[in-house]
Amino acid sequence: MPVPDPAVVHHPFAALQRELETLLGTWLDTLDIDRLCALSALCEERMAGRFSTSLLKTLRWEAVLAVASGDTDSKSPVQQVRFGTDTWDNGIFYSEMSAEFVHADGTISELDCGDQVAEHLADLSSVDHPDDSDTLTVDLVTGLVTH
Repeated sequence: MPVPDPAVVHHPFAALQRELETLLGTWLDTLDIDRLCALSALCEERMAGRFSTSLLKTLRWEAVLAVASGDTDSKSPVQQVRFGTDTWDNGIFYSEMSAEFVHADGTISELDCGDQVAEHLADLSSVDHPDDSDTLTVDLVTGLVTH
């Protein structure tokens, strides 16, 4: 098995970036910095919405499983999940550790979420840019994701 060359970084979206560069590169080159920043903000807004939807879907499933398996402090349905932040070398991210699962009866169960939730939180953090005092709240009833 060949050893990967550390000088060659294979970005997971490299092929898509080349395709978009071919399609949009010339047009992007015509935009001034203000328009490029506005375009970047629009892209981040759309990504945040999609990342939030993925997180919501996964949390709804994990909340049902946690209650059904007896991992929570209440058998009442989970209505909200709250996440704090952790600081890493590469920034501040919402953390899946010690998430607060808020039940319909008011009980709060602290649980560590799985890898899939961690991935969704990392994706959302990359476009939401939380600071160290933010709390991300996911309402499993209404689908609202706020910080």
